[in-house]
Amino acid sequence: MGTLAGFFLNTLPGLLNRTPTRKSDPARKRVGKVPVYLITGFLGSGKTTCINQILSSTMGVRFGVIVNDFGSICIDQSLIEGTRDQVIALENGCICCSLRNNLSEAITTLIKSDSEPEILVIEASGVADPFGIISLLEHEEIKKIVRIAGVICLVDAENVSSVSWIMSHLVRKQIRSADLILLNKTDRISESKKATIRKEWIPPGIPLLETAYAAIPVSLILGIKHAGPSEHPSTGEPAGHHHHDSSEHGFSTVSWTNTSPIRLSCLHAFMKNLPPTVIRAKGLAYINELPLQQVIVQVVGRRVSLTKGKPWTTGDKATQLTFIGIGDKMENDDISTRLESCLVKPA
Repeated sequence: MGTLAGFFLNTLPGLLNRTPTRKSDPARKRVGKVPVYLITGFLGSGKTTCINQILSSTMGVRFGVIVNDFGSICIDQSLIEGTRDQVIALENGCICCSLRNNLSEAITTLIKSDSEPEILVIEASGVADPFGIISLLEHEEIKKIVRIAGVICLVDAENVSSVSWIMSHLVRKQIRSADLILLNKTDRISESKKATIRKEWIPPGIPLLETAYAAIPVSLILGIKHAGPSEHPSTGEPAGHHHHDSSEHGFSTVSWTNTSPIRLSCLHAFMKNLPPTVIRAKGLAYINELPLQQVIVQVVGRRVSLTKGKPWTTGDKATQLTFIGIGDKMENDDISTRLESCLVKPA
């Protein structure tokens, strides 16, 4: 087993000191509207890690969490660490437009549940336009039960400068929506590159904090104040205007699931040699060498991370992977064939 250690990079150190329990009285009822924190940012910027930081660092508060993945498998729901909090997953892309009704229902379901949350956190998919979500949260009916407390945008300092022009348009919209910007993964870049990102990507007037692993005092996140619609920099679009078609930004997805165990070295080699059109991959792997332990798979650009996750529960062992790429179609058959070659076949 010693030879396997090199494959595991501890990418989530902030979660190791997680408080084991957070006591909260389910009977305690809210006073006024439930505050909503919207977490946005491009693919692989660290949104789920940020949410786990919030959940693990806040004592005695009931959270409701809504996550949205671009693809048919909602991986982020499995990666949320708050076992005492309510998590609702919305699948298949942008959290607004065609999912507006689902989001409204999810909010209503959480707010009206017996364990009504005191704080609601929404994680937008990496390809979502946050202004569409903000518009929904400001809808007359939704405003009766929730209020926008803050919009936090995570920016991947390591990769933001390498996104294409089409993708950069979306990234800039996400940044402009923010009340607080977390320039994440700054431990991986130089001071000169930080200065360039600040100059080329960050609008004046929006507070910015540099982070690694999205690790900042949660009081700074929960203490922000949401700017009203008129205070946000103009997007050049009417309020609430949004296009849902994922091809608008040129993205497509491939999802792959298999219940047979997969060889660790083969999976790692596959992830290191993905087609250049694949810009993001994530999921959970059922590893032959670690049959009792989930392995979290994260690929951002050319960086590959395989880390130990939670123990498998009975009957849940399966590799579930989602690949997000540039272009209308990815080579689904090629990805499936290569992954199937890594499986351990029954004797």
